[in-house]
Amino acid sequence: MYLQQPWSGAQKIGFRFTFIFFLLFILPFPFSTIFGVFNLYFLDQFFSVFWNGFAQLIANTFLGIGELATNPTGSGDKTIDWIFYISFFALAIIGSIIWTALDRKRTNYYRLWRIFVMIVVYYLVYYMAIYGFIKIFWLQMPELHIDRLLKTYGQSSPMGLLWTFMGASKTYSVYAGLSEVIAGTLLLFKRTRTLGGLVTFGVMFNVFMMNMAYDVPVKLFSAQLMIMGLYIAMIDYKAIFGLLIFRKSEAPIAWPPFFKSPRNNAILLAVMVLFVVYTYYQRIDAGISGRSQYGELRPKSSLYGLYDVEHFVQNGDTVPPLMTDDIRWQRMIFDSPVNTQVMYMDDRLQYYTTQIDTVERLITFKIGRDSLQKSYNLNYEKLEDGMTISGVFESDTLNIRLKTYDLSNFYLTNRGFHLLNEVPWHRYDPRPKPNW
Repeated sequence: MYLQQPWSGAQKIGFRFTFIFFLLFILPFPFSTIFGVFNLYFLDQFFSVFWNGFAQLIANTFLGIGELATNPTGSGDKTIDWIFYISFFALAIIGSIIWTALDRKRTNYYRLWRIFVMIVVYYLVYYMAIYGFIKIFWLQMPELHIDRLLKTYGQSSPMGLLWTFMGASKTYSVYAGLSEVIAGTLLLFKRTRTLGGLVTFGVMFNVFMMNMAYDVPVKLFSAQLMIMGLYIAMIDYKAIFGLLIFRKSEAPIAWPPFFKSPRNNAILLAVMVLFVVYTYYQRIDAGISGRSQYGELRPKSSLYGLYDVEHFVQNGDTVPPLMTDDIRWQRMIFDSPVNTQVMYMDDRLQYYTTQIDTVERLITFKIGRDSLQKSYNLNYEKLEDGMTISGVFESDTLNIRLKTYDLSNFYLTNRGFHLLNEVPWHRYDPRPKPNW
C-alpha cells in the first residue's frame, strides 16, 4: 500500500509536527471523556492545572503579564488561550526537531499515523455532536425572549445581533445543527471519511467566518476544528484534486483493518460504536432536557406577556409618561416564572426576583440578598385587555394600569415563511410601541 511505502523526509517531518501540535490540543481526550462516564474528572483537572501553570509561567517570564484570568467566561479567546496556541505551536516545532534528530532512520510512521487519524476523527465527531445537537434543539441561540425583542439593532453588540438572528429562526438553527452532526457522522465511516472531512471544513469555515465577522470569542477553537477537518480531507488530496481539477482518476487511500486478528478488530469496533452511541445519546438527552429547562418548552410565567403601563399612580399622583422620567414604569415583562422585568421610561431594564401566587393574586417582589432582602407584595387583577397592580413598593404606594401588548406585532418572530412574495418584505416597524 502507498502509505506503507517509505515516506519522504518532508512527510515524516510534517507528520511529527502535526502529531505533536494536534495532540497538545486533543489530550486528555478521549480518556477524559471515558472517565467522565463514571463522573471521574481527575484527568481533566490535572491537565488544566498543568497547562494553566505553564501559561502563567510563560506570561510572567516572557510577556511581563501578571495573573492570567482562568475562570470560565464563555470566551475561548482569552489571553491564556492565545498563550496556549502559540506555546503549542512552538512546542510542536521543538518536539519535531528533537524527534527528527532521535528517529532519523525510520522509514514511515504508518501504524502511529493510523491511530492518530482515528483520535482526530473521533475528537471531531465528539465536538461536532456537541455543537450540532445544541443547535438542532434550538438551544445555543435559543428562541428570542420578550426583552430581546424590545432591543434595537444599534444597541446590540455584533455577537448579540448574531445570536438574535440565529435565534429568530428555528429552521435555520436546526439546519446549521444538522450540518454539523452530518459532517461528524460522515467522518465515522471509511468510505465517507474524506467527504466528512470536506464537509467539516466547509461547515466550520462558515462558523469561523461568523465568529470573525461578528466578534464571537470562539475564533481559535473554530479555526482548530476547521483545520483538523481539512487535515482529514487532505489525506485523499490526490483523489480530490484529480477529480475536481485535473480530471484524472486517482484511487483513494485504502483503510485496511487495524489488526490482523478479527477478534481484536471486533473489540475495537465495539468500543467505537459504544463511544459514538454514548456521545449522541448524551447530546440528545441534554438537548431534550434543555428544551424543557431553558429552551422553547421552558416554564413560563403564569402572567406571561408584555404589558404597557397605561396609567402610573405613585403616592396618589398620576405620573405622565415623560421620556425624561427615570422613575415611572413604561412596561412590564413577564417571561420567566421566577423574575419580572420592569422597563423604565428611559428604556432601562430592571430585573426583579418575583413569585406569583395565582390563588391570592399576589406578585411578591424580592430585593436584596440574605438578611438584607426585602419583600413587597403587590396585588394584581386580570382584565380583558391587561391587568391592574396595586400595593406598596419600596415605600411608594403604586396603582398601575397595564394593557396587554400583542406579541404578534413583532415582525421578527411572526412574519413566517412565504413561498410567494410579490415584493420583498424588508421592513422595520417605526410605530411607537406603547399603547398609550
